Amino acid sequence: MKKIIISFILILLFTSCATSNYVTKDTISKILKKNVEVWTLDECNEIINFYTSGNISNQLLTVGYVNPKVKIKSTLLNTLSIKAIAKKEVIEKRLSENDYYKILKSYLIEFTNFTYDEKLNKIVETGSDSLKGYSFKMYFENISSPYEPIFLEDGYSYFFLENMNGEFSRVMNVSGLFVEDYFQLDGYLNAIITFSPFTENGKPIFNSKDLNENYKIVFNGLQTEPITISWKVM
Repeated sequence: MKKIIISFILILLFTSCATSNYVTKDTISKILKKNVEVWTLDECNEIINFYTSGNISNQLLTVGYVNPKVKIKSTLLNTLSIKAIAKKEVIEKRLSENDYYKILKSYLIEFTNFTYDEKLNKIVETGSDSLKGYSFKMYFENISSPYEPIFLEDGYSYFFLENMNGEFSRVMNVSGLFVEDYFQLDGYLNAIITFSPFTENGKPIFNSKDLNENYKIVFNGLQTEPITISWKVM
């Protein structure tokens, strides 16, 4: 499973800051009407970008923070983005369609409450009563000027997933290369962060197990102002 996670991190390395605003829901709907077997690499990237949001474009405009220290990009790992991620991996590695369904199933089981049912040929809930939480692929880059390293001894306890009512959940798991219990950002860092499906009072933070609602992630402690990344259904 460790090899799967490492491979997953490598295929999601980000090279620029893109938010979900660059891809419309109408564009995604047209792609989803096609059989996944005929999705192109560009179409996979469009789906991934739809579920990706960053802080630079919206943070500077809405908060007025003119000297951010950290650049962040976040990709929600739900059933649709994982389908695109798995298909992208198959295309780039020139694997077979059978490989696609194996990769799809492994990622769904690892990061969601869903799995791929071979007999039914569709994605279904695992049937487990235990919710795994909501996972995101995160890219952090230190862009402080003048440069200064960023260190938080218990860093991931400063990060929160919020619904549109302001209710929040905490980080319950973090994985990835060079990921430790503390948060240290010298250059860049890739991590998969999973937030609890429950708020502080034990209430489910979202109505759906497959997150398709508006949400935001708040990162405190990385700079003077909190960093907020949001994704909205369009």
